[in-house]
Amino acid sequence: MMKLSPHLQTTVPLAAGLICVALAGIIWMPLVRDGEAAPLPAAQSVPSDAPDAMAVLAERSQDLVERPLFHITRRPPVVATVAEPAPVAITLSLTGIVNDENDRIALMQLSNRPDLLRRRVGEKIGNWEIEEITDTSVVVISSDGERQVISLSSGNP
Repeated sequence: MMKLSPHLQTTVPLAAGLICVALAGIIWMPLVRDGEAAPLPAAQSVPSDAPDAMAVLAERSQDLVERPLFHITRRPPVVATVAEPAPVAITLSLTGIVNDENDRIALMQLSNRPDLLRRRVGEKIGNWEIEEITDTSVVVISSDGERQVISLSSGNP
């Protein structure tokens, strides 16, 4: 075991005692004012029409009883909402025109389908009916009666 010098043997206990006295003074200082103990706070009067504290506590703690605070299953209440999907506009594009001896065939594609469709005048493709096929364009009529001209150079109208 290590032996302390006589000077440290005297200084260490004095320093420890001084620290204890200082801490005791700091702790007791707020409690004593002008030689008297600080007065305790006065009890507040409760109005007669105030609700019972136990009833208020029981009412507010009902959610904690039903859904324990630190439980793994605790989740906020779920409010089910169904989002309506935005309507997808299906477009029609002209890929090519095949000129046969007696007939013309339009090579067209719907935006929601990957395959190439071959249609003649009078045939339908999606909501459109082919009215006319020229060397460079196709005239289609939609189901609501709107006419559209789709050309090879511009693609969709």
